[in-house]
Amino acid sequence: MIDAVRLMIRRTHYPLGAMLTIVCRYAEYQRNIVFSCCLIALALAAPLVEASNGAATAAQKRHERIFYISMQPGNLDIYYFSKLGAQPRRITADFGNDYNATISHDGRWLVFTSERNGNPHLYVLDLKNGGDPRPLIHSEFMEDQAVISPDDKTIAFVSTRDGTADIFTLPFNPKQIQGIERANNLTHDTGGEFRPAFSPDGHMIAFSSDGDTPVTGPPDARVREGHIYVMDSDGKNRRRLTNSRGWDGSPTWSKDGKNIFFYSTSYSASNFTTYPINGNQSRIWVMDVNGRFPRPISAPNEVAFSPTLTPEGRVAYVVQTGEGENARWKVMSVEQDGSNQRQETDTSTDYYKPVFDPVTGAMFCHGIGPMKPGIPEGPLFPGMQYLGRGPFLVNGSPRRVSLPDREVELYAVRAFSVLPHPHQSRLASTITSSGSTTLMLTNISGSDIRKITRLPSTDLPWQEMSWSSDGKWIAFTQGSLFSPPKTEADIWKIHPDGTGAVNLTPNSPGNDGSPSFSGDGRRIAFRSGRTGNYNIYVMNSDGTGVKRLTDGQSNDNFPAFSPLNDEIAFSSDRDGELDPKTGRRTFEIYTLKVSPDGTPGELRRITYSRGQNAHPQYSPDAQWLIFTSERGGLNDEQPLLNIPIFNPQPYGDLYAYRLKDGALYRLTNNRWEDGLAYWAPPVD
Repeated sequence: MIDAVRLMIRRTHYPLGAMLTIVCRYAEYQRNIVFSCCLIALALAAPLVEASNGAATAAQKRHERIFYISMQPGNLDIYYFSKLGAQPRRITADFGNDYNATISHDGRWLVFTSERNGNPHLYVLDLKNGGDPRPLIHSEFMEDQAVISPDDKTIAFVSTRDGTADIFTLPFNPKQIQGIERANNLTHDTGGEFRPAFSPDGHMIAFSSDGDTPVTGPPDARVREGHIYVMDSDGKNRRRLTNSRGWDGSPTWSKDGKNIFFYSTSYSASNFTTYPINGNQSRIWVMDVNGRFPRPISAPNEVAFSPTLTPEGRVAYVVQTGEGENARWKVMSVEQDGSNQRQETDTSTDYYKPVFDPVTGAMFCHGIGPMKPGIPEGPLFPGMQYLGRGPFLVNGSPRRVSLPDREVELYAVRAFSVLPHPHQSRLASTITSSGSTTLMLTNISGSDIRKITRLPSTDLPWQEMSWSSDGKWIAFTQGSLFSPPKTEADIWKIHPDGTGAVNLTPNSPGNDGSPSFSGDGRRIAFRSGRTGNYNIYVMNSDGTGVKRLTDGQSNDNFPAFSPLNDEIAFSSDRDGELDPKTGRRTFEIYTLKVSPDGTPGELRRITYSRGQNAHPQYSPDAQWLIFTSERGGLNDEQPLLNIPIFNPQPYGDLYAYRLKDGALYRLTNNRWEDGLAYWAPPVD
């Protein structure tokens, strides 16, 4: 039976929790011991995707490496305020992101989300007896946005266990680690459910969801609407309370259970982005428990989120001041009728999502924390200034993940451009400033930085790089990637010491970009708009012998040449989901066979999911593809994903796809955008 269980787990797409249920029911049918069977199944299934933290030692097997950019802050910590207006004290010391705190109603237990070991998981801190934070749930998925029931017997939280963000419950036992397979999924929706809140009597849960509204916007900036719902605490009798255009989120109950406070955003008429950028607004509102009589209580010129009640009955929330790199966040409060506004924190540090100890009145928030000493940080790398202070390599990297036939190490990098050397522990990165681009080489941690060269003769940006397999050349795009097809852009190549720069497409009448070397280094796949449509092309590595591989009106992009030289993976909107508001289609992943003379062969569609799929890359043995996908939806309310940095998370989870049988594995589970991944072989 164990062999059958192992085969079933490896060959299906069921979530781990569902697989355990199936296995246990089978054992019960066979009159075996159900509990023992579940333990066997858990032991067999967990290594498939379970992550561990830290680099491999010399005695351990060398692992393949996946490097990807991750748009996340450098460090978030939980802060304690003994009372409103008091000086804060940082109570988490890990250099990973800690956020979204909640507190038990007896004031003893603080539960928060931490990424100290890779994926976001729930941790608990004993405020009475002290000690270090302890994990609350064992899982390879995401757990976040926790809330504890009024009787302190149940914890509700958001998890990606079953594919998308759903609301789960577990008995609240802060002294014991529980397995995520024991959690009860209350929502089971194809959309996302977020920010649960128990009613004062514990009989109902308010939450937000984007499941009933369509996704709209261009493929690289898709936007959802979210609304407030309530349901019984067992998940039954779900009903929707709000209908405004934009996002209604983060519900919190009045103490008598008759009203619900929430924030509400609006969308700009000229684009499809959400607040806090591009001139939209967000205000705190209140309505009765049936959704009637909605009315704003925060000022109309504020950008306000995350309402909660203070012990004295005021409504506290966070407010943005300034915009862009000058934006700051502080906690404000008002009376429930909107009067007597008061500032509760200074602006020396940004603070988010306040929560209050019902016993002492103390306030807890998360905010920007200190950086780890000796870790290289900004602004040496592209995007570091935009992402804020923090390390080049995300804390907790590498995180080891097991696939059915191998283990890989995931390296999350806080940059907009990073390319691993094919057989060395070095990375190539670029930074564009004052109209010129600088190529840099660094080790994996971001130290030992060597600035190699500035590209001559043009002020167009330098991006989207590709190593040749022997490490002697770097190909890159010179020009804008997201412009009309006839906009000028070229493909260059250069030696990694800065010599030999040559334009490979100097006279083409359009936008050439996204180069990818073949495994033998003799050819380069790229996309070009020279005919007026973006299609996939191939050329010799010296720029000669250009041949078009795809045609038609579709937008074909982001080609990746197979290490075996016989196939190219790319993304295309030819079969994507149509957005009637923009007339644009989403992207799916395809593979195209290509002969040695450049003749195109079999075209195979790889993905069939709703939403965006792009940026494919092959494993070193060409048996797997990795790509970025929207199939998991959002992991938090979309306006909150833009805090504390702009973070278009809908386009940002990594998946691995086995080409021989279509097995699919999710590699990242968090609230950040993860993408532009490269799969590199192991190094000594």
